[in-house]
Amino acid sequence: LSGSGTEKCRASLIMAAEKASFYYERSTLRHSWDDVVRVFWKRYPNPYAQHVLSEDTLQRKVVNNKLMSTRLMVKASVSPKWGEFLFKGKPMKSVIVENSVVDPVKRTITTYTRNVTLTSMSLLEEKCIYKPSKDNGEWTICERSASVMSSVRFLGPRIAQYIVSRYPHTVLRTDKGWDFILRKFQGRPQNSVMVALARTGVHKQAKFVRV
Repeated sequence: LSGSGTEKCRASLIMAAEKASFYYERSTLRHSWDDVVRVFWKRYPNPYAQHVLSEDTLQRKVVNNKLMSTRLMVKASVSPKWGEFLFKGKPMKSVIVENSVVDPVKRTITTYTRNVTLTSMSLLEEKCIYKPSKDNGEWTICERSASVMSSVRFLGPRIAQYIVSRYPHTVLRTDKGWDFILRKFQGRPQNSVMVALARTGVHKQAKFVRV
């Protein structure tokens, strides 16, 4: 994968009657953390995320020198053939809430995402931490952890297993989307508009982040 790579791909899967939990350990983006945070809110649309139908920012504020945001996204979902009867042939759309925290001092971006619709079918929660790579300061690593639960009677384990099986593909597609956006904005002149971190005085303690 040019510009980004997925390393130490490992899924730990524990199946129970109604629950599956797993984690996907680490991805590497061959771009600096400064570049990643600069395009973080611009990563959609991209050709690898055509399932993202819309996105809206609900809240953005600075708390304790950290930029905290809440976004709402609508995504198209794909059901397996054996599960189509549950939706009576209707297209599946899920609403996703993403909470993010940008810490310019520790140089981390932490995201928490979960679906708030179709929860009776499944609940997928994911946490990602983006931070500079210790091996190469010009690269960024993303550490992911996720869990999925389904309480559908009889079909719960199968639904959870289906979501787990698709997760590595989803992560790879996400990394390709990141690389596309980062390359798209690479070399563009930065304008003078700062994110809320700079506007509220956080620049006294941390480096400017330009968008």
